[in-house]
Amino acid sequence: MRGRLPIAALAIVIGALETAGGAQELIFQGFLLSRTYPLVGGTLGTVAGTLLLSAGIAMLQSSIRAADVARVCVYVSVPVFILIGIIRPLAGVGVTAVGIVFPLFLLVYFRKTAREA
Repeated sequence: MRGRLPIAALAIVIGALETAGGAQELIFQGFLLSRTYPLVGGTLGTVAGTLLLSAGIAMLQSSIRAADVARVCVYVSVPVFILIGIIRPLAGVGVTAVGIVFPLFLLVYFRKTAREA
């Protein structure tokens, strides 16, 4: 599958950054300052970032379940980033855009490669 390595690497980097940002929000605002919404939003952002990271790792290993992990990543990431980035802003504009658009791009990529196979 053409172009799989750069997309996998990008998914790993973006997933790691989302996980780190969510964990930072979870620990500092949620635990240390005892704020409820950053606790929930940080947890959701960490989970969404971890799923994107997992999708990138599955792609890198050429796992047969990579498309399934990417699909789950879309099902979780899009609602999470709409919630924490648009409905009740906790995440920045850039990470919100990337958190919504990149998983959708992965879904389109896997559908396109499934048709070619």
